[in-house]
Amino acid sequence: MNEKEALLVIEEMITSTKNDIKEGGFYYYFWGWLVFVAALSNIAILHFHWTEIHGLPWMILMPLGGIVTFIGGLMSKRKEPKVKTYVSKSMDAAMIAFGVSMFVVCFAMSAGEQWRAFYPTIMVIYAIWLFVSGKLLQYQPLVWGGYLNWILAVCGYIWPDTIIHLWLIAAGVLGGFIIPGHLLTNRAKQSV
Repeated sequence: MNEKEALLVIEEMITSTKNDIKEGGFYYYFWGWLVFVAALSNIAILHFHWTEIHGLPWMILMPLGGIVTFIGGLMSKRKEPKVKTYVSKSMDAAMIAFGVSMFVVCFAMSAGEQWRAFYPTIMVIYAIWLFVSGKLLQYQPLVWGGYLNWILAVCGYIWPDTIIHLWLIAAGVLGGFIIPGHLLTNRAKQSV
């Protein structure tokens, strides 16, 4: 590899990292808004007794978000450069761990008798994802979002009430996903 090829590889890695950060910001606030709306809708359904199926917002919004994320992932794969950075490989591994953990918690806990700890456990998983991704991207708002979700999860374990848990998860995604996601996207736009 000559100097020119080495510079092209480095340039491609920098471009890849910038694109990952910009797209990553979208997914943080996209999923944050989905969970935020689902939590507040769930609270409204429980409060006003609109339907017996108070989890309806989750049943609609989470699969819809999964479809949008899957299609977006396919589209971004087409634009993906040949060279993967250490950060992008690490983020991929962390995302797989996060996704598998969410799947296990969402399906195993809801099938058993542990449902009272469901939302706090989700917040612990959110916290791990936010902390790890924030450290990998060297982006403090995500790290702080991780700390926030850990604190809110502790509150949820102390107060086992569904309405409180829904308020806690709404606050957790607002401070951990929505605000940092918008800030991350704005930072990526400014640095391009």
